Amino acid sequence: MNYIEFEVGNKVYKLRMNIRATMALEKQLGCNPLAIFGNGDTIPTITTMIYILHASLQQYQHNITLNDATAIFEEWIDNGNSPVDFIPVIIEIYKASGIIRIDEKNA
Repeated sequence: MNYIEFEVGNKVYKLRMNIRATMALEKQLGCNPLAIFGNGDTIPTITTMIYILHASLQQYQHNITLNDATAIFEEWIDNGNSPVDFIPVIIEIYKASGIIRIDEKNA
């Protein structure tokens, strides 16, 4: 099973979105998860980042609420990261979840 590890403080979370979580995310966002980047010229909002984090936590840590995901994100920021630092995490979540295809020839 594909997932990425996301370390916050002393805790490591497994992040991956299954189809159900992806559908819920689409409903929250009102668009395809890839549309958050526009034509490559858009930075996702903090709200969008937290929605993605929450959706990606559901497969392995299904008891984590949106409020919990917000607290996790806030702790991650408090540990010296910035919202822009979360963009590569989103890309890795999308790869692990099959939203972005991984080209085996160039991997």
